[in-house]
Amino acid sequence: MIKNWTEEEVKYLKKHYKSRGAKYVASRLERTRSSVVTKALKLKLSYDGRRRWEQWEDNYLRRHYHDRKIESISRVLKRTKSAILGRAYNLKLTGSNFVKWTEEEKNKLRQLYPDRQYTIEQIAKMLNRPRYGILQQAYNLKLNRPHPQHEWTKEEIKYLEKNYLTKTAGEMAKDLGMTLSAVTHKIGRLGLRVREKGRSWSEEEKEFIKQNYKKIPTKEIAQRLNRTVNSIITIVGKLGVSSSRPLPWNQEEKDFIIKNYGHLPIEEISKALKRSRNAVVGLASKLKLTSKKVRNRL
Repeated sequence: MIKNWTEEEVKYLKKHYKSRGAKYVASRLERTRSSVVTKALKLKLSYDGRRRWEQWEDNYLRRHYHDRKIESISRVLKRTKSAILGRAYNLKLTGSNFVKWTEEEKNKLRQLYPDRQYTIEQIAKMLNRPRYGILQQAYNLKLNRPHPQHEWTKEEIKYLEKNYLTKTAGEMAKDLGMTLSAVTHKIGRLGLRVREKGRSWSEEEKEFIKQNYKKIPTKEIAQRLNRTVNSIITIVGKLGVSSSRPLPWNQEEKDFIIKNYGHLPIEEISKALKRSRNAVVGLASKLKLTSKKVRNRL
């Protein structure tokens, strides 16, 4: 049963959501983060706080700041260029962000990389490139070394342990800037069992997606259902909730809502019109049917 919002809770939400966010408000009101975000959206409230940097993001930035373009890092971390530059400054990552490889450097790498008498550090010193710049360019050129090995850091291992149930090996490989085989092999050596592919969707999961898609972030939906973001994006098309053009309301439906909103439960209106509860509430908001008489129903 949906817990109705009291006037005191709504006041608290309006006062603190903008500056402290959904997690803080949810903990104080003993509600789920999803319900807080949904209510905030109905009230047209937005969170002005900045997303905190996670440890794996700092590690990724340290590893690739000198061998990848800002635009590339920005796309992977889903942050603005200014945020990337600001964080790099805080982490004391100075110097040129990206220096394009010359054909002479690439040819030199083709010669040195397959020869294991040279370590990656030695090759990096010869070419005056960072270690991970050498590894990335070797991957781009499809170069191999006999018995390839990667020196896994504690942070990288923690990242695998944290995300192996919610992300695919491909997604983790992209986040870590590694090959797919390196990640899958490490997962196996750590004894981590990746969630089986093709897990069927339950009716409860489908209903949750129908009610919350485009209302709360897709990443949050994936986390709550222990699914990958890509799997959510794939299933919404089959569920018919991904269209950017919802079925338009006709005048008869609008008149029905104007006449009955606040007098009949929203669920009954939804059933009568064969519309979702959120669709009914959304139209009522557009029609300014938000009197105190029906506010507690929302």
